Amino acid sequence: MRHLFLVAAFTLSAVTFSADIPGGLARISEGLPNNTYEVALSPAYTLKPGGAYLTSELRYQANEDFGAGFGFGAGEIGYNFGVNGTWYIAPDIESQPAFSVLGGVYMNRVVQSNFLALRIVPTVSKMIPQDWGKVTPYASLQATPSFRLGVADNNFSLRTNVGTLFEIKDMQGLRVFTELGLAMMNSNSEIVFGISYPFKAL
Repeated sequence: MRHLFLVAAFTLSAVTFSADIPGGLARISEGLPNNTYEVALSPAYTLKPGGAYLTSELRYQANEDFGAGFGFGAGEIGYNFGVNGTWYIAPDIESQPAFSVLGGVYMNRVVQSNFLALRIVPTVSKMIPQDWGKVTPYASLQATPSFRLGVADNNFSLRTNVGTLFEIKDMQGLRVFTELGLAMMNSNSEIVFGISYPFKAL
């Protein structure tokens, strides 16, 4: 009986986290130069339920106001893939931090169940110049409603992400970041590391 209870509890907790898109945010709220692509790779470890997760994303900066991306993530708690768009509302100038809002649509699979998940993420960041490059702390609030396909089961998650992006001059454009995701509602806390590389189209 005890084993049955543990299995039921694990399944329920995993389905509860289905509203969340794991793998971190891994982006600041300042856009890239126009007509620039970026490849991002971000390994993460989710704390509850515990497990490794790896997210990859291809991003495109169409102009100074809008960027788009396609991402895929997979790991021990499931996988997801989807598309997103980012509206860069306020630039990083003088004492004003940059502000952006990301919106995305994802297919999320957790414990043999499929979910359609929407993602809305307002983000603020502020670049701090250094002799060796740039440091850009950022913070966001991720809201994710999800809808189970087949058997009706709708959820809503909230998580905050805080991180820092490092741009080192000697690394020729390579960007490195660290991030901590803190669960607030129907979500999972996680530790995220990653790299991204922006490049111009040929």
